[in-house]
Amino acid sequence: MKLFLLMIGFVLAISSCSNDEKLDRANEGSDNESEPTYADYFYPTDSVQPYIYTFQNTSNPLDEKIFRIYRSAEASDTSLIVERYNADFKITEGFTHDLENFEVTDHMIVDGDGLKRQAKLSSNRLFPVSKDDTTLFLSDFPSHLDSITMVYRSKRRVLAEDEVVDVLGEEIPALVVEDSVKWLMANVYTKQSSAQDIVIKRYFAKGYGLVKWSANDDQIVYKLQKIFSNKWWEEYARTPQIKM
Repeated sequence: MKLFLLMIGFVLAISSCSNDEKLDRANEGSDNESEPTYADYFYPTDSVQPYIYTFQNTSNPLDEKIFRIYRSAEASDTSLIVERYNADFKITEGFTHDLENFEVTDHMIVDGDGLKRQAKLSSNRLFPVSKDDTTLFLSDFPSHLDSITMVYRSKRRVLAEDEVVDVLGEEIPALVVEDSVKWLMANVYTKQSSAQDIVIKRYFAKGYGLVKWSANDDQIVYKLQKIFSNKWWEEYARTPQIKM
């Protein structure tokens, strides 16, 4: 039965995977893989002390997202971890990126019961490294319901590389990335499935990484509001308090 669930995910992406893999192989054969053109638009990678990005929904200030970003403390480890939290400081998701090739080596999801679930990666690229690069990320994981498996598919391409975006009051060069996302829920017993599609624009600012994303023709917009140190995190995230 578990094989059936995986088959659902593969059927979902099989038609595009073949083309994406050909494109990925072509990209891997170029100089872009060894020296990514857009490396400066990824998150800062020089600190093992976590730093905290807080994002706010521009139409609902109480709707906040928090990213906790840090390098591995091992000198030989090229991993960068990005943990995602909600406004109540509850972790929702985590990604481990390999900075040598900008591939995701680990994906963790927190389910509806608050349990951490290890995802299975069938394709692990999330960050385009050049204008002509198209990435594919395909992850599946069990939900809090034993009968349901979730499949997350993200396909990204660069829309513009000469944008300027406001980051904390400064005008910063940015990439605009189109992210075509599909969520699939599959039931192992009934063999029924449902899917939801959304297209997200993601803005990666030089020296900052992701600083803004929008969806539904900009009806939903999240923007970076503040950057905090790990000291702030240790003070405010340990116990519920009134947010600053």
